[in-house]
Amino acid sequence: MNAKPQRGSKPKNETSELIGLLRQWQEIEDGSIASTTQIIEQTKNPFVQLVMEIIRQDSVMHKRVQQFMIDSLEKQAVTLTPEELGDIWESVERHAEMEKETIRLAEQARKNCRLFVQRHLLTYLVEDEELHNRLFTQLKDFKRKIFPCA
Repeated sequence: MNAKPQRGSKPKNETSELIGLLRQWQEIEDGSIASTTQIIEQTKNPFVQLVMEIIRQDSVMHKRVQQFMIDSLEKQAVTLTPEELGDIWESVERHAEMEKETIRLAEQARKNCRLFVQRHLLTYLVEDEELHNRLFTQLKDFKRKIFPCA
């Protein structure tokens, strides 16, 4: 069952192409999950295991996001009501503040760290926390669209 076309929606062939690309991408993510799992099992090095686990978990989440997009195109369009967002907004803002604090701490730790491996891991953490911050910014953009006067 296809979702009703939304205002400004792409022609059906572009949507079909996007779905096809997302499904191909999911196959690659499946391969990445299998490959990183195999590497984790093959090594006893905790650093390599950690890096492979990070990549594996990201691949799992990528596949989940891709499936959400496919479902939103094939089954049900994405919706977000003012009530749904309003009911949780204070909690979202509190969490966004926690994320900002983690970025501050991670940047401080990285600035003071001269150890090679730890500094690279801190860089990863800073970038990942910054990604969380960008996701909150996107959610705030959705809120502005729903509540244009807010």
